[in-house]
Amino acid sequence: MSEQQPLGIVCDSSLNVPDEILQEYHIPEVPALVVFGPDEVYRNKVDLPIEEFYRRFVDLGEQPTTSQPTPLQFLEAYRAAGTRQILCLTVTSKLSGTYNSAVQAAEMAKEEGLDVVVWDTLFASMGGGWQVIHAARRAREGADRDTILAELERIRARMFGFLTVDTLKYLARAGRISTTRARVGNLLNIRPILHFTEGRLEVLKQERGRKRSKRTLIRLAQERVNGRPIRLAVAHANIEEEATAFLEECKQQLNVVESYVVELGPVVGSIGGPGLLALTGYAVDEE
Repeated sequence: MSEQQPLGIVCDSSLNVPDEILQEYHIPEVPALVVFGPDEVYRNKVDLPIEEFYRRFVDLGEQPTTSQPTPLQFLEAYRAAGTRQILCLTVTSKLSGTYNSAVQAAEMAKEEGLDVVVWDTLFASMGGGWQVIHAARRAREGADRDTILAELERIRARMFGFLTVDTLKYLARAGRISTTRARVGNLLNIRPILHFTEGRLEVLKQERGRKRSKRTLIRLAQERVNGRPIRLAVAHANIEEEATAFLEECKQQLNVVESYVVELGPVVGSIGGPGLLALTGYAVDEE
């Protein structure tokens, strides 16, 4: 890449990149689409604040669905990046069609002289968000796109994402488990631990009770990083106070050098429902 040509970074809203990072590094964010009922379609964080999403989800009992952004939305973001060479990072292609929309838009962008590479983070929320942050920082330092992609591959390989839910009813509503299993699990106070593996969100194990499941999240993170310094994010669905306290608990048991608390958007939030708590991060000593 020419030294005169800066690299633009684009992402989608399902990666939960903190707003201050988006603003500092001038990263256009493409919003996921949230659907209520047969014909109410909203752009996440644009037409539908996250607080309103959870209000309708919880208080009104409306079951939302989500849809990937359109290729035209990504094309607009590529134009907004303000540079010819662009790296676009998306939520895992195994959970959403967002990656495909971004790739289609990259082909369309060629006609306008834009050179776009799309990177599948293979994660949602800050599992991908940390990758965006790294790419933006390295682009500002002047690293070329190939160098950044090689670094992202190493970071992605050691990224972890573990999560637990407060009730099984939303997993049942989303079709992830049967209604019968949800009823029995709730009666027995069963809380599944899920994780991202090869881009997919799968059940790893089960615990009884909220406190035990949170301790398990920390233990799993400890096993992954083995005492090394880490960047860590706690993502939550409508439980900011609990998430903030949980991050402080994590800091007492993990060598955290940078951290965020973020609120999950509709893509993951509609699967696990309010009360979902996730721990995502990676060891930084190999960067």
